[in-house]
Amino acid sequence: MKEKNSAEQLQQGGSFFRLMMIYLIVCSIGFTVMMICVNKLMKEHDKTLTTQICDLVAEKMNNSISYMTSSAENMAAMLTAQELKDFDNVYGQTRFLKGEAYISMGFVDMQKRIYASDSELEEFEKWDLLEISKQADPVSISPPYRSGLTGQPVFTLFANITYGGNKKGKLFMTYPLKEIQNIAYTETLADETEIWLMNAESDNLIQCAGKDKYAVGSWANAGLTFEKNINESDRDDYLDWKQKMSDGEDGAALVYKSGQTGYTQVFADIPSMHGWKLVVRIPSSAMSSAMMKFRTIVIVFTTLLLLATFIMFVMSHKRDEADKEILENLSIHDPLTEVMNRRAFDMAAQTQLAHIGRDDGVMIFIDIDYFKTVNDKYGHDAGDKVLKEFAALLKDVFGENSLIARYGGDEFLVFQKGADRAEAEEKMVELNRRAHDIRPANCPEDDHYHVSCSCGGAVCPENSRDFEELKSLADSALYDVKERGRDGHGWYAKGSGK
Repeated sequence: MKEKNSAEQLQQGGSFFRLMMIYLIVCSIGFTVMMICVNKLMKEHDKTLTTQICDLVAEKMNNSISYMTSSAENMAAMLTAQELKDFDNVYGQTRFLKGEAYISMGFVDMQKRIYASDSELEEFEKWDLLEISKQADPVSISPPYRSGLTGQPVFTLFANITYGGNKKGKLFMTYPLKEIQNIAYTETLADETEIWLMNAESDNLIQCAGKDKYAVGSWANAGLTFEKNINESDRDDYLDWKQKMSDGEDGAALVYKSGQTGYTQVFADIPSMHGWKLVVRIPSSAMSSAMMKFRTIVIVFTTLLLLATFIMFVMSHKRDEADKEILENLSIHDPLTEVMNRRAFDMAAQTQLAHIGRDDGVMIFIDIDYFKTVNDKYGHDAGDKVLKEFAALLKDVFGENSLIARYGGDEFLVFQKGADRAEAEEKMVELNRRAHDIRPANCPEDDHYHVSCSCGGAVCPENSRDFEELKSLADSALYDVKERGRDGHGWYAKGSGK
């Protein structure tokens, strides 16, 4: 019986652990899918936010350049209205003037003569500004270049002007790029945000905003700044993003890592600055702080939920096991005395007898003498107490390795595997002696009644190997003890009987 129960427990334990493994695998897969979705959502959030910032700054820059363009057109219109004969006098009067925004002003006449300082003349030649002046219709704008006057990035606007009756010339006004850099800087959301003007063909960069305030306005090359630090796994994505910029496509968003830092990078077109794009790069940590908190909350909540579910699952399993054990105990134990019932004893004893081999075994029938007197004289509660104490005495005398059962009302059966006649007889003598110490409840002190018992035994394989026969022989030995006056023990002998 114990071997069978152990096998069943192992099988049930294995089933439970299999269920737990399936549960953990399903939870792990679900958790992984959820985190992939959350991370994807965070990437989309970063792309959307960076794109919005980039579009906003690009719009502000275009508006600022449009304002400068309007200023150049208004200045050209005002000078045209003065009906100048040539630019000598007006240039002499304005060459040292500086407006609130521009840093220099000059002219190009019909013969392509340039009215400018020597430094500006060098820049006209170096940056081919004369060619750009021809494109004015009514205004043209140069790409950014480093000024020889200030050492800072600047760009030059050209506007058509009429002088000397019907001669066509150009007014040029040079503005510091800082005017539109300031717009970019004021629109950033965090110090970590970097904003660049990037030439898609030359890879030249002009920093408009960034963590290092002293680097604002500096020139750089994309290949020598962030490109070389991009992780190899993201390099192909970056090259695709750069190709889209070169092809003149609309702004595209890119997510990549440089070392352990994640970035989102977006470009936007600046129509008034041909060949140049606005690039915004923001670390994920600067944008996704709220999303990271959300992800942390999701992770903590999910972990606690899974842990609570796991604990409830284990507790439910333990409760089921406890309930099952109670039911099993009820099915194999006598509820009053907590020893085995008749059915469980028969199954267990027959199993042990089938595997007894060369070992001895002893079957003992035991009966409480005159038990009916206890119920009649002291009541059924007193009788129940006697049965409980007597069953406890049986377990104490014969030990846990013996099979002990309540076989009837006051009748008990014991089977000791591996015990011989001498060992079993010592136990029966001790049982007879100690049974006298049991007194019924409600028994007066002057009442000298004491409990006694009768024991009859049969030996395996000496008397029989068959369970039913061995049990019958032990019962026959018990009958002989009762015939002799009870309160004793005896063994089956051939020729004895009821």
